[in-house]
Amino acid sequence: MDSSRVTQVTSALTRYFPQLRAFLPGQREALEGVLDGRDVIAVLPTGGGKTLVFQLAGLLLEGTTVVATPLIALMHDQVRRLREDSHLPVAALSGNLRGAERERVLADLADGAYGFVFSTPEQLSRSDVRGAIAKCPVDLFCVDEAHCISEWGFDFRPAYRELSAAKHAMGRPPVLALTATAPETVRRDVARELDLDDPLVVARGFDRPNLHFTVVRVTDPDRRDRQLYGLLGEVDTPAVVYCTTRREAEETALALLAFASSGSFPQPLRVGHYHGGMDRQRREVVQNAFLADALEVLCATSAFGMGIDKPDIRTVIHRTMPDSIESYWQEAGRAGRNGKSSDCILMFRPGDRAAHEHLHRRSRPSETTLAKMLHVASQVDRATPSSEVVTRICEIAEVARSGAISLIEDLDRFGYLAHFRSGIRWRGDPQQAMDELAHHHERQVDIEWSRLDMVAGYAETTGCRRRFLLNYLGDEYPAELCLRCDNCLRIAEQRSIDDWDTDAEQHRISEARSGPFAPGEQVIHPAWGEGTVQRIEGEVVVVRFNAVGYRSMHTPTVVERGLLRSA
Repeated sequence: MDSSRVTQVTSALTRYFPQLRAFLPGQREALEGVLDGRDVIAVLPTGGGKTLVFQLAGLLLEGTTVVATPLIALMHDQVRRLREDSHLPVAALSGNLRGAERERVLADLADGAYGFVFSTPEQLSRSDVRGAIAKCPVDLFCVDEAHCISEWGFDFRPAYRELSAAKHAMGRPPVLALTATAPETVRRDVARELDLDDPLVVARGFDRPNLHFTVVRVTDPDRRDRQLYGLLGEVDTPAVVYCTTRREAEETALALLAFASSGSFPQPLRVGHYHGGMDRQRREVVQNAFLADALEVLCATSAFGMGIDKPDIRTVIHRTMPDSIESYWQEAGRAGRNGKSSDCILMFRPGDRAAHEHLHRRSRPSETTLAKMLHVASQVDRATPSSEVVTRICEIAEVARSGAISLIEDLDRFGYLAHFRSGIRWRGDPQQAMDELAHHHERQVDIEWSRLDMVAGYAETTGCRRRFLLNYLGDEYPAELCLRCDNCLRIAEQRSIDDWDTDAEQHRISEARSGPFAPGEQVIHPAWGEGTVQRIEGEVVVVRFNAVGYRSMHTPTVVERGLLRSA
């Protein structure tokens, strides 16, 4: 990179963000790639300043920067801040924009009146939005939370699959794909689904040295909240307690308040709850109270976190096991963003996975319901607006609108819908579609279950938890004890650090690295197909297979039987 480019981006940082002294790792490299006209995948850790990359790029480029972002609340927060910081015209496209106001915004968009345009992926699939964007001089297309485009991503959203078509409508501008958690498999999906051209991948180390990782066993589920209450008395606040369901978040907050009022806590504990089922005004009240330290503990679902800037959270506790390592890493990463020592605690009981399995089963239609839905869809023998088809499916098959939309998206992906200007029409064999969808759902179940297996593996490992997490994310960790997780501290207590045989430990790690497989290696199994070596621990190799999810295998047996070969 020539010195003039370095000077340009450094000067821009000082000019537009004078409160920042320097770029964080990876920011400048990603920014320079975008300014050179390259497609970029930037995998930067939570708190690593992903937003600054596209904001600064957009300020330096002459045309419009279009940003696809999944959450409306996050979008409006970014719009407000960018208007205040840059004084540029900024627009937000969401389902809340209707009527004359929508027509005005789209007309201004077509005229290139905006420096930045934020939109949900769903809006970018609409013909009126694409028509306006096609007339607009777009210099950069930013895809935030890009892992959502991959079925391997922990928060897969089918609407992200339409972003490649939106990119083509814009005239194929450079793409900046941003995410905090994207293992190698997800990165490949992002590049393929967005049709990126030899993308520059900027992936900075995920390690957060100030985070301390601990797993606490829950022996009696009926006393879980009392155990949680005790933990909160031992850690620093502010604290976030992540819960699996909305009901769990509410009930946990009530239980903690009841314990606090009993007088056994050293001082009154200010607790609130937060989830997506609360109305917007109530969520904002709770969020602002937590940001202002009026609440010490917030019991929340995964709805809390994205776009919420509170760098002084000192503790994140998962009351039950999360659904994947990726979501755990992202949620735990809310702690200590100001660099101070912070705790990430997982309360674990093997039976906790049943809640996730139940939620996943509820999100999938039964075979009978799927057959009803398919029957309705297959009767669409002339071009019909997709919204009308969705309504028919909901009424006749008696399913929620989200389920009908998901079916339409799956059918479209597998080629059973023909597209016309006036709508969609069925094509293909209904029974074949039924078989293909059933197989697709089985594959998704295998993947979800294997993700839960990995969370259980993290909870039950006797090795370094930091190394487990970083290996999973495609990163490495030095051979020495991290001394920032409960397992490493336990090992250190069992033997004096002075007696720790560093050479022997380095030799053990070197042997593992020089073994038959290496993390990130592409392999093929005779039954499970292609996969990526995720991590190696002792004589166990963990591979993430595209078709069946994660599988742990005994390395000597794999070698002896030739079960894995390089792809």
